[in-house]
This record gives sequence, C-alpha cells and structure tokens, in this order.
Amino acid sequence: MKSLIVIDGYNFIFKYYSRKSVSSDKLEQLRHKLINDLAEYKHAGDCDIVIVFDSQKSSEKERHSIKTKGVEVIFSGKAKTADSIIEEIAHLKEGYDKKFIVTSDNIQQTVIFKENIYRKSVREFCMELNQQKRETRHKLSQINKSQNSSFSSFERKLDRKSKEELSRLKDKLITKKHIKN
Repeated sequence: MKSLIVIDGYNFIFKYYSRKSVSSDKLEQLRHKLINDLAEYKHAGDCDIVIVFDSQKSSEKERHSIKTKGVEVIFSGKAKTADSIIEEIAHLKEGYDKKFIVTSDNIQQTVIFKENIYRKSVREFCMELNQQKRETRHKLSQINKSQNSSFSSFERKLDRKSKEELSRLKDKLITKKHIKN
C-alpha cells in the first residue's frame, strides 16, 4: 500500500531553502521549486504527496487545491490555517499504510499523532530528499556512461552476426583511411 506525505509548505520552504524573509516573487519561485523537488521525489518512490500552504495573509479568500506534476497543492484560504488543514488531511484521508506529516512546527508535532500517522521534521525529510536526488543523479550518470561506451545505441540492438559485419565494415573504413593518408 502507498504512503501519504503531507508537507507544511511554508514551514518547509523557510527551513529547507534557508530563507528568513523573501519577497512575494521569490516566495512564488520557491513554491515552484518545492513542487518540482517533491514531484521528482514522488516519482522515485511509491507515495502520494500533499503540500499545504497557509493563505491567511494573502488575497486568497477560499481554500482551493490544484494537482501539478502529480503533487496535490492546497492553499488554506482565510478561514483556516495550514496546520488545521494538515490535521484534517492526516485524520481523514483513507487508504494509506502510513501517513507522514513533514513539519518543524512544535504545536503541530504534538497534535497529529495517531495510529499510522508519523511526524518527520523538515530536517529529517530534507536528508531523505537530498539522498534521493543524489541517487537519481547517480543513476542518470550511469545511464549516460553506458550509452557513451559503445559505438552507438543502435549497435546494442543488433544480433551477433550483424555486429560482426558492422565491425568488418568499420575495419575496412579505417584501413582505407590509413592507405589514403
């Protein structure tokens, strides 16, 4: 069964990206960066991800959500805090083996505990996220190395007889080239 990861968006941004005060333009960029990072994390593992952003101080009056790159993003609206929505999601979303709440908010940490609901600090989840990024880069590097190690990617698809013929043709070309020079 899948796991659910619910992330306190702004709490995560200010801890992970080490930003104490940012302009609204920069905050939007960091939200997109967070969504991209978490979409990559989601696709590497078997989990669903929900990011909750507090909208109490913004112009957004109503709670709304969007799904982007496989990640559900919720803006709380003015009526509720991100914390209250996170608690709601943690207790009401069904069908998950484990639910992880990612926050470093002390009050939130004490309220969310229940059977199959676990807390991860932002620091702890950041370490997992960074490890997953390193593993993905390593895998891509290995793929690139294996693709560059042979004459071309189509050569790997040839049967033994065709490879031998191709090798003879290459040898002929090299020999002709040396004779001309």
